[in-house]
Amino acid sequence: MNARHLIAAFAAILFTSQNMFAASGGYLIDEDGAEGPLPPSLEFHHGSWKFGEGTMIGEQVPTENHMATIKALMAFDQMKVEWKMKFAVPNQRFLFVAWPAESSGHAMDFNFVPDTGEMSLVRPKSKDKDSAVLAKGKLTKVNTGWHELTCTHDGPNFTLTIDGVTITAADESFNRPMGPFYLNGGGFNGAKFQVKDLKVSALPGSPTTRKLLPATKPKTAAVPAKPLPPQRTYHAAADDRVLSDFEGDSFGDWTTRGDTFGNGPQEVADCKNRPARANSKRLANSFRPNDKTTGSLISPAFTIDRRHLHFLIGGGPHEGLTCFNLIVDGKTLRTATGCGRKNDQQKEIMLWDSWDLKEFQGKTATLQIVDNHTGGWGHIQVDHPVLSHTPLE
Repeated sequence: MNARHLIAAFAAILFTSQNMFAASGGYLIDEDGAEGPLPPSLEFHHGSWKFGEGTMIGEQVPTENHMATIKALMAFDQMKVEWKMKFAVPNQRFLFVAWPAESSGHAMDFNFVPDTGEMSLVRPKSKDKDSAVLAKGKLTKVNTGWHELTCTHDGPNFTLTIDGVTITAADESFNRPMGPFYLNGGGFNGAKFQVKDLKVSALPGSPTTRKLLPATKPKTAAVPAKPLPPQRTYHAAADDRVLSDFEGDSFGDWTTRGDTFGNGPQEVADCKNRPARANSKRLANSFRPNDKTTGSLISPAFTIDRRHLHFLIGGGPHEGLTCFNLIVDGKTLRTATGCGRKNDQQKEIMLWDSWDLKEFQGKTATLQIVDNHTGGWGHIQVDHPVLSHTPLE
């Protein structure tokens, strides 16, 4: 039985008997960041998550100012949350939010700024009280690696420990049935952090038989990133036929529809979505000025006279919505999307892709770059479509 089956089995026992749970010493949530989906007691909220190096890695949706968020659906009254975090990008702010079970709005917050080591406990504003910072602290040593965090809620008491430094506060507004909590971050484009060893446990005397709170639909659904295929390389041959290098000030004979591709190819240095590369200096990019615009870019007709069509592609993984198409006799016979992934420098990965066109030799075709998606990763970038007798390496 793997770890996730153990989690599911334990959850069934947990909600059957409070006494059995108390005797077991187990956790309400125990997430080790292993490859695969989060357990049923957690869900994606803003942004997207991927897995790697034994951790969950949150990546910000380009159109939002929120980091990817883990939302725990486990209701709690007195609980302890433990986890480890590593911040990959400077100038971030981390926010822990807990919600009351009976109403909307924050019940308690804490803030952590890893670059300065500052942290604070906050009572959010309610109809009865104004918001207030109840306690402040600062790390004696700013750790650039993994931070160890423990957050405890026990009736009116709220305690936070980060890397051995503890601050605590008491407020009667905390002393009520609590609902889900969120691990948030962000406020800065390109924010990214990793989470591992996430554990939630009930304190003695806390109710543990309350059912999971119902899942809520994410405000912005997480984008299912495509698996990253093996990277291939294009080497130009003397008899290759370039259908467009997208290096001019305009798209030339290509037809634009809508506003999303602008008036011409865009220099990589000017792209707000930060493509990792182009074949040269410019490319066709639909993130102009953001994911909200839509449209298409259509090539003039050409004859398929070589076996392969190579192209560099990146952007969203939305099939049929952010895609590069080959149209023959009015039908889409080949299509591709970006992988919806970023590299370690937080730049959007672009990969060489290729279609085998052996069966279409002598046919007349057109190419179509499409952006009909306005949510996260709702854009596409394409560069250097070229007909070739030689396959990619």
